[in-house]
Amino acid sequence: MNTVSVKVKVEIEKLLGDFWDKRALEILEDPLATDDLGAPLDSIAACDAFVGIDKIVNCKLPVELIVRHGGYTSRQQFVTEITNGVLKHLEGGAGG
Repeated sequence: MNTVSVKVKVEIEKLLGDFWDKRALEILEDPLATDDLGAPLDSIAACDAFVGIDKIVNCKLPVELIVRHGGYTSRQQFVTEITNGVLKHLEGGAGG
């Protein structure tokens, strides 16, 4: 990892994992939830995680370049793809 520390990567991964788990628990506990009709985590909901990520990296990230259109089918995909997109952007790339 060039300019982004391992600590930042770990913080982002933890935040995203916790975000996924919290959301999954809320859906399980809500009998009226319709979130299971599409992808387990849609791209619009994924954008909410960036409030915390922006604080970790101390800048506003271009969510539209990082978040995968269509959402995420698994926790691992969500954590890995968002983390990689954020790190790529911070290191000078275009995002995910």
